[in-house]
Amino acid sequence: RMDRMEEALHRIASWAEAYPLTVFPEPDLKRAREVLEAAGMTLDAISADAMRHVITQVGHIAKGALQP
Repeated sequence: RMDRMEEALHRIASWAEAYPLTVFPEPDLKRAREVLEAAGMTLDAISADAMRHVITQVGHIAKGALQP
């Protein structure tokens, strides 16, 4: 069981390093909000969707490690 949990932590740590600032620099969020709102979308909705995806995947990793 400890091996499963350690592997899960390694997978989560890998996710945390998957999008480095050197490859994906921080966007101009004010400008992004303006552009999205002009197109009838919100940055909040897009951010929530991205976070939901990440936390769902981390949840799958954690649940898999916690199974007996």
